[in-house]
Amino acid sequence: MAALATINRHLPSSMQYGHFRYYWLALLAGVTGHQMLLQFTLGWLLYKITGDVLDLAFLGMAIAIPALILNLAGGVLADRLEPKYLVAAAQATSATVVALLALLVMTDRVEMWHILVAAVIIGALQAFDQPSRSSVFPRLVEREHIVNAVAMESIVWNGVRILGPVLAGIVIERVSIEASMFISAATFYLMGAIIAVLRMRPRSPATGQVLRQVGDSLRYIRQHPIFFYVMLLTFCNSLFGMAYIGLMPEFAKEVLGVGAGKIGLLLGASGVGAILGTWIIGNLKHGFPKGKLILAGAFLYGIFQILFAVAASQQLYQVSMGLLFLVGIANSLYLVGGLSTLQELVPDQLRGRVMGLYGATWSLGPLGMAQGAFIADYLNAPWAVGIGAGILAVVAVLIFVFSPAVRSLRAGVIETPRPAYADSVAPDGE
Repeated sequence: MAALATINRHLPSSMQYGHFRYYWLALLAGVTGHQMLLQFTLGWLLYKITGDVLDLAFLGMAIAIPALILNLAGGVLADRLEPKYLVAAAQATSATVVALLALLVMTDRVEMWHILVAAVIIGALQAFDQPSRSSVFPRLVEREHIVNAVAMESIVWNGVRILGPVLAGIVIERVSIEASMFISAATFYLMGAIIAVLRMRPRSPATGQVLRQVGDSLRYIRQHPIFFYVMLLTFCNSLFGMAYIGLMPEFAKEVLGVGAGKIGLLLGASGVGAILGTWIIGNLKHGFPKGKLILAGAFLYGIFQILFAVAASQQLYQVSMGLLFLVGIANSLYLVGGLSTLQELVPDQLRGRVMGLYGATWSLGPLGMAQGAFIADYLNAPWAVGIGAGILAVVAVLIFVFSPAVRSLRAGVIETPRPAYADSVAPDGE
C-alpha cells in the first residue's frame, strides 16, 4: 500500500483519481479505433474503390453535416441526462455500424453508398458522444485539476495520432482493410462499456424548456469574448486547417508516391509533435502569457502547413515529416490551450451545451477536408493545404489585433466569469 501511495503521488494530478484513470485508459482504446477509422481506413477504402479524390469530399461531408446539425441537441441531452450513458450508447452503436461495414468489405459486397451511409450514422452519433464526454471527465476530478485533466485527455488524442494512422496503415498493408475496421469496432465497444460504470461527481441536471436552455448557452458565450474567440479559432482550424489529413491518400498516390505505411508514419510525426505541444501547455508556469502562446500556435500552425505543402510538392519526404512534426506542436499549443481554458471556466450546469457548441466547431473538420478535396480536384493537394493554412494564419493575426481578452489571458490567473444562465438551470449540485 505504501508503494502504491508513492506511485500515486508521482502521477499527474488528474491521474491520481482512480476513475479518471479508468476513463483515460478507455479513451486511449476508443480514440485509437477512432483515428484508425475516420482519419485513415474509411478514406483509404473509398479511394481504393473509386480512385477519385473528389469522393473524399463526399465522405467528409457525410461525417460532418449530421454532426454539425445535431451537436447542440447532443449538448442539451448531456446536461439533462446522465452523459456517461449517452457516451456508452453512441460508442456501442458506432461499433455495430463499423462491424457491419467490415462484413460487407470481407464478402466483397461493399459499395460507395455503404461507406457514405455508415459515415452519416457515425457522424450523427459523434454529435451525442462529444459533448457527453466533455461533461464526463471534468466530473471525475476536482475543479483545480481540470486543466491537467484536459491535458491528459489531449495527450491521448494527439498521441494516438501517432499510433492510429501507423497501426491502420500496417494492418491494411499486412492483413486487410476489414481487419482494421474490426479493431476499431472492438475499441468502441470497450470504451463504451468502461465509461458506463464510472463514478462521477454529482451534478444537478438542467431542467425547463429546451429552447431556453439553448439560449442560456448562447448568451453565456456571447457575454464572454474568450469563449467566442477560442471557438472561432477551432472553427477556422476545422474548416481550413485540417485538409492535409483527409488528403493524405492523394498525397500518397499523386504527390509523394508512397504507400499506406509511409503515409501513416507521416501523420504519426504530427502526432509526436502534438504530444510535445500538449506537454508545453500542461506545464506552463503561473502567470505565463497563455493567450499570446495560443495565438502564436495558431499562426505557426498555418505557416508550417504551407511549408509542408511546398516540401511535399518537391517530393521531399523527410523534410515533409519534419514539418508535420512542427505542425503537431503548433496545433496543440492553440487547441489544447483553448480547450483547457473553456473547461476551466464553464459551469458544470452549462458544460454539455457550451461544449456541444464547441464540438459543433470541431465537427466541421470532415467538412474542411471536403473543401480541401474540392480545391485539390480543381488545383492540386499542396495548393489545397496551403490556401486553408494561410486563412488560419490570417485569422490568428486578426484575433491578436482585435481581442485584448485573449491577448491578456495568463496561465493560472483566469477570473471565472459569472454564469449568465436563466432560472431553468438548476443550482450546482456538488
